[in-house]
Amino acid sequence: LGPVPWRPYNEKYVQGRWRGIFDFDSGATLLDWGAHTVDLCQWANQSDDTMPIRYEPGENEIVAHYANGVKLVMHFLDTPFQHRPGWIQHLSTCPVRFVGDEGWVEVGDSGGIEVSSESLRKEVADMPKNVSGLGVEAHARDFFDAIKSRKATAANEQVMRNSHIACHAAAIAWMLGRDISIDPKTTSFINDHEAEILRTRPARAWED
Repeated sequence: LGPVPWRPYNEKYVQGRWRGIFDFDSGATLLDWGAHTVDLCQWANQSDDTMPIRYEPGENEIVAHYANGVKLVMHFLDTPFQHRPGWIQHLSTCPVRFVGDEGWVEVGDSGGIEVSSESLRKEVADMPKNVSGLGVEAHARDFFDAIKSRKATAANEQVMRNSHIACHAAAIAWMLGRDISIDPKTTSFINDHEAEILRTRPARAWED
């Protein structure tokens, strides 16, 4: 069970149906699927060693602000695996859209890339040929190479720690219904006792 409250066995919780139940998934699917997409956003912003510092919840989204001014917008969808208005369906279940001065580039876990303009299309024309990390085989190869070289994997523990903390912080902002700020070095919320309480849960006593 880890840090979750003890609950008797319930078949309704198995096979992924624990998603969205606060005891097991305290940020709804934000802490589940969010880690996949926030990791990509962190990498694109060259922020693997840090995280957004302010989280602003809205009606259907959370805007996370990086220290360099970049905004990470987390959209909420009623049916994330069904129709997604405004999203490109063939890019699969975890699309990420990068928006800049010249338009946008959208990618997903299918490996595909879509762009908003022909000028951007020329820039990314060769990218699908060079994408690595898709599929189980690429992840396994990266892991075995890290063992041989004694170097860190691409998605190492520090990278994923920061991505997950960003998701947790966004979820806490959503639950509180207001802006919160976090110190990326200490991972504590700044002058916010109410948010700090939600960082942890009461731990059970150790049992042999």
